[in-house]
Amino acid sequence: MKTLNKLIFPALALLAGAVIPNAMAETLLIKGGRVHTLSEAGTLDTADVLVRDGRVEQVAPSIAVKADREIDASGKIVTPGVIAPVSELGLVEIGAASSTNDYAVTGDSIGASFDPLPAYNPKSTLIPFNRAGGVTRALVFPDIKMWGEGVGDPQRVFAGRSFAIALNGQFDSVVATDLAQKAFTGEAGGLLAGGSRANAIAKVRNALEEAKEYRDNREAIRRGQWRELNHSVEDLEALQPVLEGKQPLLLTANRASDIIAVLDLARQFQLQLVIQGAAEGWMVADRIAAAKVPVIVDAINNLPTAFETLGARLDNAALLNKAGGKVLISGPGYASTHNVYLARQSAGNAVAAGLPYEEALKAISTNVAEVFRIGGGSIAPGRVADLVVWSGDPLEVTSYAEAVVINGEPQSLVNRSTRLRDRYLKPEAGHEFGFKR
Repeated sequence: MKTLNKLIFPALALLAGAVIPNAMAETLLIKGGRVHTLSEAGTLDTADVLVRDGRVEQVAPSIAVKADREIDASGKIVTPGVIAPVSELGLVEIGAASSTNDYAVTGDSIGASFDPLPAYNPKSTLIPFNRAGGVTRALVFPDIKMWGEGVGDPQRVFAGRSFAIALNGQFDSVVATDLAQKAFTGEAGGLLAGGSRANAIAKVRNALEEAKEYRDNREAIRRGQWRELNHSVEDLEALQPVLEGKQPLLLTANRASDIIAVLDLARQFQLQLVIQGAAEGWMVADRIAAAKVPVIVDAINNLPTAFETLGARLDNAALLNKAGGKVLISGPGYASTHNVYLARQSAGNAVAAGLPYEEALKAISTNVAEVFRIGGGSIAPGRVADLVVWSGDPLEVTSYAEAVVINGEPQSLVNRSTRLRDRYLKPEAGHEFGFKR
């Protein structure tokens, strides 16, 4: 009997240990807000959201439960967190200080195999700043240096691999790796490929053709018993998930004719294409929708800042959506990393130009999560609890985030800007003046 007890009691302890963590998982209750779930449940005028162990457990008009923490959202608006579809967060600090820039490379370092992840800094000051603006997740992409000496040498257009982060500032904040490849076509691609956008398309096609050749003759190529290829084995390996349709290929294209060219390329290789830019996308919106290709747009861009954007217009996102396309909205191109939180302002402008309100919210959250297959993006049972409580309409510039929750954890909204504000708004005794006469 003693022997039996020795076997039974440890087993019961193990079973109890398996149950207790779920029963004692930390809970958070957001009460009384207007909840845009961006799911089948739609928008609830007044509802509670219960979060347990980092995920949404329940959304209902009233939830009677005693939670570990509670946020009063009465009179406020609750949405999923903003997700940045393109950024260099954690790879850049000061644009003009090269020692703080790790996202752009030159020379032989350029290529599909380039992985910027080891340089990622979760303690970048840009992360809490954008988190305070309601951004909870972001895609991080590498780039290719397009200024100074050596641009276009050695004529490569693939920037490399991307990853996704949660903006909680923790060292384990990378939530997914190898999410997509990025390459340049259009005007930027032409600059990198010897001066012609035609050569940029040819460079992408050649890389994909060689990746197929490598796939079919991997062992012979690795043994050196094959013709000399234009791309390294590392680059060709990095392109295999793209060929297999497991990884999106993000291509930059703004001019309508360039968009048609990359759509043809995607059709030829059966790619999961995502177009970044698409300033003239409205001209070919039906083609984009028919190809089921998502587009990342800057909805504020309506100026001909380059010859490839002569047809830019404010209702671009609305027209793309009306045609049946999936639209993702990024921050302004000139501040796509330092101010990714401005994506919600861009979305607001898109609404003013005709994009349905709920579609605008999806363009800065749900659609990004779906295209790149990462957490967040909607408020529904089982979803990652990335939530924002807003003081008012999140697409109005005068509204602000009152509470930001990432993975079920309420986040600090303190950042460098708020510290500077408080330092000079309420200076310490003896520091009221910078100088005295």
